[in-house]
Amino acid sequence: MAFKKSTAYNTPNLDASLGLIFRLNILWAKADNHAEAGDYDGWNVLLDRVYCNLLYREEMVIDTDPKTKKITGVSLSDDDERVYRYLTTNIFKTKAAYYRAPMNKPREKTIMKSRWYRAVMLKDIWTRKFMQKLKLYLKEVEQSPGSSLFGGG
Repeated sequence: MAFKKSTAYNTPNLDASLGLIFRLNILWAKADNHAEAGDYDGWNVLLDRVYCNLLYREEMVIDTDPKTKKITGVSLSDDDERVYRYLTTNIFKTKAAYYRAPMNKPREKTIMKSRWYRAVMLKDIWTRKFMQKLKLYLKEVEQSPGSSLFGGG
């Protein structure tokens, strides 16, 4: 008896898209768990993993020495990468400020922790918006059961 080979799941685009969606969903679930637990470092690392998964189509700029042809640098060329770097740098700055805050000044320590939280939260929000821009986030529809929460039908 010969088996007919199914092509429904062998299409590279379908496999890549589904694999990406599954990976992103798992990463977001983990990121939310770290956020809820107050693990800002774990949360940030998972946001980095989401971002890396989103960049599979991005062009990379490879700088080479004109004489030796050796690679001197590799970077991403997009404005989104500049925003990502800014957000990441801001997280490291606010984290450092939190750890520099004196233990004997709990109010100052709390303020710095709040700033650190906000820095990671902004990166989270931006990453979700970036996914939406790439059409990889939730599709918004006019009428859905969820829209009834906001007065829709």
